[in-house]
Amino acid sequence: MRENEAVLLALQEARKAGKKGALATVVKVKGSAYRREGAKMFIDETGHYVGLISGGCLESDVAEVAQAVICDNKAMLKRYELDEDLVWGLGLGCPGTVDLFIEPIAADKELHPAFSKWTQDIQNGKAAVLCTVIGRNENTCDSASKRLVITEQGQVAGSLENAGINRYAEKWAKELLQQQNPRSSCQSILLEDGTSINLFLDVVVPLPSILIFGAGNDAIPVARLSATLGLPTTVVDPRPGYNTSERFPQATRLLIDSEKYAQQLSVGKRSYVVIMNHHMERDQEALRFALPSQAAYVGLLGPRSRRERIMEALEKTGSSFTVRQLARLCNPIGLDIGADNAEEIAVSILAEIIAKRTGHEGGLLRDKAQIHQTDSHCRLAL
Repeated sequence: MRENEAVLLALQEARKAGKKGALATVVKVKGSAYRREGAKMFIDETGHYVGLISGGCLESDVAEVAQAVICDNKAMLKRYELDEDLVWGLGLGCPGTVDLFIEPIAADKELHPAFSKWTQDIQNGKAAVLCTVIGRNENTCDSASKRLVITEQGQVAGSLENAGINRYAEKWAKELLQQQNPRSSCQSILLEDGTSINLFLDVVVPLPSILIFGAGNDAIPVARLSATLGLPTTVVDPRPGYNTSERFPQATRLLIDSEKYAQQLSVGKRSYVVIMNHHMERDQEALRFALPSQAAYVGLLGPRSRRERIMEALEKTGSSFTVRQLARLCNPIGLDIGADNAEEIAVSILAEIIAKRTGHEGGLLRDKAQIHQTDSHCRLAL
C-alpha cells in the first residue's frame, strides 16, 4: 500500500470510529525539500498520526497545530521556513519553505463529494486529480468547500469558483493525467475583480507495472527489487520449472507462449517491459508484442549486436516499427553503474526505469543545486 493510500485509510477508519481529525497536505515547496507537493499526514483527535510531510522533523509540530484545527473546525495554511542547519533532512543545499494546508475532518458529516470520489479512485487504482480552492489572495485560507475532481476517463464532479475556473482546472488536470509521472502543484489565479485564489491540484496515478519476459536466475532479483519498490510485477515464461511461486513469490506468474500474449497480457502507458529470456526466439516474440504496445519503456537485455540480429529477424518476418516505438527501446538495458552480477544488474535496470518514469537522465547528483524538478507556478487571468 502506498503512503497516501494508508493516510486516507486512516482517515476513513477514524471517521468510522467516531473520531475527529485533520488532514495536512504539502501544497507548495520553494527550494529543496525532503517531500514534495501532495505528501500527506492524517492526525486524529488523540494526536495519533499516519504519513510523513517532512523527513521526520515537522511531524510533531504539525500534529500539535492540527489539534487547534480540529478544535476550531477551521482550515489553516501553515508555512514552515526551512533552515538546513536547524532542520536536517529537509534543506538540501539551500533554505526553502514548505506550505501546508491543514483541514478539519469531521466524523459526523459527509465528506465533500469530489473528495470522496477522488479517494475511491485512489483505492481502485485509478488516476484522478482533485482541485481545491485552498485560499484567497496571499495568506487567507479557505474552507476546502470548493472542490472539483477529474478522472482519467474524463468524469468530472464538483465545482470551484466559477465556470471559467472549472474549465481551466479541467484542462490543467487532463494535461497532468497525460504525463507519466505528474506532480501535484499549486497556482495563484488572478480573477477579474483583481483578487486571486490559490488552487491546488492533487494528482494521483497508479503505480507503474513491471512486465518481465523471462524467468531465469537473473530475473529473480529484478522481480524481487521491483516488488520491494511496491511495483506490481508480472513474470512471463512458459517453463513451469522456472516460473514458480518459490522463485517469484511476490509476482504474478504467467506460463504462456507468445500466441497468448495479446489475450492475457495487459500493457498500458504506465507499463514498463523488461525482456530477458536469454532465448533469441522468445526475445524476438516479446519485442514483436511490446514495441507496438503503449508501454512507456521496453528494455532488452544483452549487447547491441544481439539486438541488431533480433531486429533483422523481425524485419524479415514482416514486422516494422515506427520511430516513436523504437525510441522506447532501451538496449543495452539499465544505467551504466558497472553492474557485475545479477543483483547489481537488477539495481541498474530498476534505476533506469525510475529515471525514465520521472524524466531524469540518471546521472550523478554530485554538485547539483536541486535534486527535484521544480513545478512552474504562475498567475493566470480569467
